Amino acid sequence: MKNRRSYLWLGAVVAILLFLSAYLLVNARSSTLAYALSDDAVNMDPLEATDINSWNVMSQIYEGLMKFRPSSLEVEPCLASYYEVSDDGLVFTFYLQKNVQFQDGAPFDADAVIWNTRRGKEKAGTSYYADLVWGNVKDVEKLGSYVVRFTLKEPRTDFLTNLALPFGGSMASPSAADLKNNPIGTGPYKMTNWVRNKEITLEYNSNWWQSKLTDGVGFKSVRYLVVDDAEEAVNLLRQGKAHILSYVPPELVESLNAEANVRLVETQLLTTSFLGFNTKSAVLADAKVRQSLVLLLDQDYLIKQVYKGFALRSQGPLPPALEKEIGCRYLSPNYEVGARLLREAGYSKENPLSLTLEVPLEPRDYMPSGGVKLGEGLKEVYERTGLVKVTFVYKPFESLLNDLMEGKATEAFVLGWSSDNGQADNMLTPLFHSKSPLNFFKYENSSVDEYLAAAQTELDENKRAELYREICDMMLKDAPAAFLPTPTSYRALDERLKGYNINPINIEQLYDLRWESPPFQG
Repeated sequence: MKNRRSYLWLGAVVAILLFLSAYLLVNARSSTLAYALSDDAVNMDPLEATDINSWNVMSQIYEGLMKFRPSSLEVEPCLASYYEVSDDGLVFTFYLQKNVQFQDGAPFDADAVIWNTRRGKEKAGTSYYADLVWGNVKDVEKLGSYVVRFTLKEPRTDFLTNLALPFGGSMASPSAADLKNNPIGTGPYKMTNWVRNKEITLEYNSNWWQSKLTDGVGFKSVRYLVVDDAEEAVNLLRQGKAHILSYVPPELVESLNAEANVRLVETQLLTTSFLGFNTKSAVLADAKVRQSLVLLLDQDYLIKQVYKGFALRSQGPLPPALEKEIGCRYLSPNYEVGARLLREAGYSKENPLSLTLEVPLEPRDYMPSGGVKLGEGLKEVYERTGLVKVTFVYKPFESLLNDLMEGKATEAFVLGWSSDNGQADNMLTPLFHSKSPLNFFKYENSSVDEYLAAAQTELDENKRAELYREICDMMLKDAPAAFLPTPTSYRALDERLKGYNINPINIEQLYDLRWESPPFQG
């Protein structure tokens, strides 16, 4: 009996050791993570990239002086070991990590920070993201080999957050010759291959200075597959040929959620979408008409018919997560009041408001079912009143955006905006300040401009929130846009993956991803 127990014990030990060996083999940076992107990246230069797929890849290659905590908008030091801030919020002194190298072997030090800062300042006039991060920097000084001091033009509450952004805030190698196509940072992965419109391959950076964070486990490489057909991407996930999908259309959420080998990760993105009004056009110059279109917008109908239930009611120019912090008032749908305002403006069923609305064709984060589906919903919402007649013009997104940038005549348009840094100012100033190049509404309100400028430099959170509430009140009256429902975003993952994190501005880190258990061996 004793020998039988010994054999049983020995067998159990052997089984455990075999399992652990298999587990360590899978997780000890020996396998490839397959990640399906809905579209190809465009540009890997942190000061020039403007698309979400480029940011997705760049987040694995570059690092900044600051970084986001996992799944959070809170920031902490990264390439800076710590920092000091003057009482007036104008001077930031950063003490840098030592013994850090870029992926090309160049040293990361104060000179590298100054090179990146000056490059950012030079491009601030032509690059939105360079201006966002570096435009407010008055001066940068080297105080030592690993100490730099920034002096700002004015105190800004978002400076530290912006230094964590992969777009704009990333530290690139001063030796890099072509960052657009060959990114070189200090991060956990380095790019080894890019076949346009097909795939991007990253290899683990064995010299990564933070390798201790992963205990030596994770994926040896990340292979981004460009799969623009959502059904094809889902089939790759089901077959185990893709492990993460960057995009899940609403119509596939329920079926994927029911599959045992798939896990859906839900994120409430800091995104708004809107029916924008050209406030200078003859049709929409009257604020009363614009208010009527806001009041007649039946969001509940759109949520059910267009977003398949996977969206939240919009409460104005701020997404729900930020709106909770600010507490703006907003206009609820009200058919009776909206119809009355249109009649007061001279419209009737015999003489309806005739409106041309331009809509991007492709699905976007804020418009996951695409423009035609949203257009059909908006047509039903407005034309069933009998007081509005809408003509829809569908365009590729880039074409619509270029037309708006060039100031071509447009009465109304559908677009969206995603927060770059999780700050309320970033949802308001780029769109609604009269001097902003992105103010496609041609909206002008000197009081709004004044309050936006005051909020940018107000360090007291309560006073800053009150300024934003005042801005929201003014925009309620002016109604430069009707805000559409805020969709819920999903990533689809292989159920066995652990360590995945993504924050509300769509920044994810893959270095700590690993298999929770070894793949089944039949």
